Amino acid sequence: MGRRIGCAPLPALSPRFQPRKLDSNVPGSVLRETGQHITRPHSFMGRESSIVMNLSIGFNGAVYAGTLITALSTAANASPFASSVLGYDAGSNAAAGYTDASTALGSAERFTGEGVFPSGVTPFNPAFGADEIVSVGSGGYLSLGFNTAITNDASHAFGVDLIVFSNAGFADATWTDSDPNNDGTGNTGANPFIFGAGGAATIQVSQNGTDWITATTTTLDLFPTLGYSDFVDATPASHGLIESDFTKALDPTLTAADLANMSFDDLRTFYNGSGGGVGIDIASTGLTSASFVRFLNESGEAFEIDAVAVVPTPSTLIALSLAGLATTRRRR
Repeated sequence: MGRRIGCAPLPALSPRFQPRKLDSNVPGSVLRETGQHITRPHSFMGRESSIVMNLSIGFNGAVYAGTLITALSTAANASPFASSVLGYDAGSNAAAGYTDASTALGSAERFTGEGVFPSGVTPFNPAFGADEIVSVGSGGYLSLGFNTAITNDASHAFGVDLIVFSNAGFADATWTDSDPNNDGTGNTGANPFIFGAGGAATIQVSQNGTDWITATTTTLDLFPTLGYSDFVDATPASHGLIESDFTKALDPTLTAADLANMSFDDLRTFYNGSGGGVGIDIASTGLTSASFVRFLNESGEAFEIDAVAVVPTPSTLIALSLAGLATTRRRR
């Protein structure tokens, strides 16, 4: 049997996705491993968080800072991901079957293709399920709301305030190189090609969901999503143990050429715990913060969105609260 040419086999489900040799009539993914949509009976936060505190107990047994604990718990459970759909228009050429806007809520995908071709999300194997990504065609838009503010903060790495996850991925050059023994192991090749990015997205932000200011217009390509930081295969068959950080930005000034000839192991190391995504700086808008983001498609080709994450601003709330508690002593 001849050597396979192209990327690893995938079902013909995802728009512009490299085809896999599977039955395209099989329904798309029916599960979402983390970051469940809010339309389902799961948390859309992507990962659980909690706070364990030692309380200062007064001499008379009174518990101090009870309201502080409530405030800290609320802050700890604030999701960095989009929490509501403000509006959606699929446009004129959105990918058929990929028009559920609620799929953009919650965490980006870490594992895709359940029920069809279950596999981990990596830069060579992006999410492709109809319940994982939403398509925005020409003339269309998607606007999302956040419970956590998008802030223009100088402390953010590379100036990135917002990270967008699409279903773009690197074409695996191992399928076309001269070595038949490394097929599917993942390599960007000498001239990296990114598939699935689609047309350019005009990204706008707003404080009130009515007045919009453009932050940038960009193709949703770099950096393809990495679901787990301990994946060892370019198309892993099972979940990893170490979740990547979807709020950790990578350098947006880099281009695909800067990642030439990188193996999957090289890319994982380069990501250094990040989950990838397209970094957006809102500084050009003149806003210090925003609560809504809108994606306009003014191009001739549809693009797809998996999720959007707010880069958290370092807060002194916990430090100040603990300092306050430390000054509260038992009477002697």
